[in-house]
Amino acid sequence: MYTIVKHAHLTIIALTFIFFLINFVLTIKGSDKVNNKLLKIGPHILYTLFVITFIYLMIVNPLNLYPFVNGWASSKLAGFVFYVLSIAFALKWAKKTIWRVLGFISAVFWLAMTARLGFADHLKVKGAGDETNAAIGAFVDQSFEVANNIAQSLLPTIC
Repeated sequence: MYTIVKHAHLTIIALTFIFFLINFVLTIKGSDKVNNKLLKIGPHILYTLFVITFIYLMIVNPLNLYPFVNGWASSKLAGFVFYVLSIAFALKWAKKTIWRVLGFISAVFWLAMTARLGFADHLKVKGAGDETNAAIGAFVDQSFEVANNIAQSLLPTIC
């Protein structure tokens, strides 16, 4: 069950970014399609599903990585918050194109940094034994493989 939810979590992240790209392009163009009901409601549904899967993954994770207890999980949570704030800045708060582009760059930056943190191969838990740290390494390797598969399947669709 954990693996299924983890894959759903990664898919939701990819979908939120795709929705953001679509909304950003339509906003920059000044299109009325940005008011499409699906484009308005879709991201909120995805963020809700993201938070639900995040909570599930934190509760049942095999590595005992919890936000506010472990720096890695706290950094991932903070990265998500800054990612969402950057999206809100790019799509809602900024009124000039230059600020919207800056918000877009910021959102891509936070998504990339949070993803990079997720695949950190140097992740070690203080006070944990070699067995736990080896399990973390295996977990990171599996996550990298999943993200690679998602990227390979999305690339032809985007291009």
